[in-house]
Amino acid sequence: MSKASGCSHANIACLNQHELIRKYRCADCDAVMMCACDELFGRRFLAHQLGEGAELDTQERLPVTHGFQTGVCNGCRGLPLEPAPGAAIYGRTSKIKRFYWRELFFRETERFSDWENANPEASAEEAKAARKRIEREVLDEIKALHQATPLYDMREPSQGEVLARCNVEMEPFYPTFALSPEKGAVVMLDGDIVSPEAFVIRQYVTQGWVAMPLESVPLHALFSVLTWLLVEDPTDPRSRMAGFGSRTAFEAGIPSEQIWMHLPEDFGTKGYGRRRKEAIDEHFDFLKPDGRADRARLLELFDYWRAPSERLRQYLWAHRDADVERARKLIEILPAETILMILRYLIDDYWGRYLGWPDLLLWCGDDFLFIEVKSSSDRLSDDQMRWIADNHEQLKLPFRLAKLHRPSRQGGRSGKSAEDAASD
Repeated sequence: MSKASGCSHANIACLNQHELIRKYRCADCDAVMMCACDELFGRRFLAHQLGEGAELDTQERLPVTHGFQTGVCNGCRGLPLEPAPGAAIYGRTSKIKRFYWRELFFRETERFSDWENANPEASAEEAKAARKRIEREVLDEIKALHQATPLYDMREPSQGEVLARCNVEMEPFYPTFALSPEKGAVVMLDGDIVSPEAFVIRQYVTQGWVAMPLESVPLHALFSVLTWLLVEDPTDPRSRMAGFGSRTAFEAGIPSEQIWMHLPEDFGTKGYGRRRKEAIDEHFDFLKPDGRADRARLLELFDYWRAPSERLRQYLWAHRDADVERARKLIEILPAETILMILRYLIDDYWGRYLGWPDLLLWCGDDFLFIEVKSSSDRLSDDQMRWIADNHEQLKLPFRLAKLHRPSRQGGRSGKSAEDAASD
């Protein structure tokens, strides 16, 4: 490792494990560098990414000051690799693809480039077939590698472990399941085929609850309306003009209008919550100026800010009137202190927390209850398990899992334990 700066760079940390060409910063001298093991691939395929890196928690872009250095990454230093699993998105739901996404990309890119150089006259169809074949071969190689000498520990808490640790209350239902050409389970209710959510709503309504479909988007709308003044603050030193296509125009299938707004470079990150703590505190003091949250004030501000929050609502895909109305309804249902707690939870790490919210909100008088509906063998997503853990540790909102079991599972089971969910 270079000592030209007079520093041995012994105390280094990766800026962002989710970058392809990773950058590392020395805690002793602030030098930013890359590992020499990435140099050949980086110069061949990703030269445009070699000049700077983006810190994960703040999205601050830092220039690379010391280029490629030997013995920088954990692998080259003989240390265990730190896993940085990608999100379980379409085409990347298996653990191998989530944990080895970087190794897969490197091998696939190199191999397909070599194939293209060896087959300059190949047709588009031949190239497409070659790419698919290479992807299969590389995936098989990575699977074999992990089986023989795993690079990452891919163990994650199971659904059952999360539910048990968080003491999640379970409520079983045993509807008649119906066949449907559509993807996803459907059940019978009074002779009609309905969704599991509609079935569960009916069961709780008969118990005296009022129900509203929830999930995440109404929370995005609530957040947008009540924090737009803070987020779009033009005096924020890291704010810059950002442009994006109108979501409304996109959904209408018409030529997209460009929307421009002030947006902090680090919006949605943990770093934003830390960096803007003083401004965030001031904003929340404004939401409750006498030190006590008040529903009437929040409703008044919501109505007053609905129009000027349009840009942020468009940016966060919370632009539909129905979702904004549901956001307003949340203020009418939940205690004002709960609304502010949810907003603070979101603003401290928005991109890490904006998904995974429960399917339903129930209320009866002053009581309220969040419900996640799972049908038969449906599994909780990573975002849902993260929300359940966060709720148990931070939010502490009343929460229950409604589980729809196949009739064959009814005999001899109460369905009220977390272990039941793990086995379904």
